[in-house]
Amino acid sequence: MPQNNQFFVFEGIDGSGKTTVSRLVSEVLLTKSIPNLWHREPTDSVHGKKIREFVQGKLKLSKEEQIETFIADRECSVNDVILPTLKSGKSVIQDRYYFSTAAYQGRDEEHAADILYRNEDKGFPEPNRVYFLDLSPEEAQERRTSRGGAEEVFDEDSEQARIYQNYLAILPESTIFVDATAELDEVVAFCVEDILKSLEG
Repeated sequence: MPQNNQFFVFEGIDGSGKTTVSRLVSEVLLTKSIPNLWHREPTDSVHGKKIREFVQGKLKLSKEEQIETFIADRECSVNDVILPTLKSGKSVIQDRYYFSTAAYQGRDEEHAADILYRNEDKGFPEPNRVYFLDLSPEEAQERRTSRGGAEEVFDEDSEQARIYQNYLAILPESTIFVDATAELDEVVAFCVEDILKSLEG
């Protein structure tokens, strides 16, 4: 039986399936008696709500305001949820973390790296594993179109291509790239198996 608890982060561009996959991974782990909490950023804090309004196009924020709001929300996330959950002995399965902020808010790869360093300088905990649900911007766009819903500020093809390139530039070398074109149950099973290996050390 796994003896330790860890921090697992799921990343990917819009439409890659990270929210669905991370939720299901959390649920499967619970059925295997692995105590964990599914968590997502942005949170429901006042900063997280501001971010959602921005993403939905209801609020204008400059790049710097976006970065500052994400960092403020992350401070709430880390202090109110991530650290207390890990301290209680549960693992955290998280949908988006500071890699998202760097990829989405970075003008280019160099700026994305700067944003990453700003987050790391805050002393936010480093994940034990990062899973990147790898899907081309074109395939992700097809998925977003087929599922419908309101357009968001990053939906433009050029924006998704920029975000994807930023991700490739800033993700840690240890990142596990997961083929997001595979069947959902295969993707979930792959991630669960890898998390169990990590927990067993």
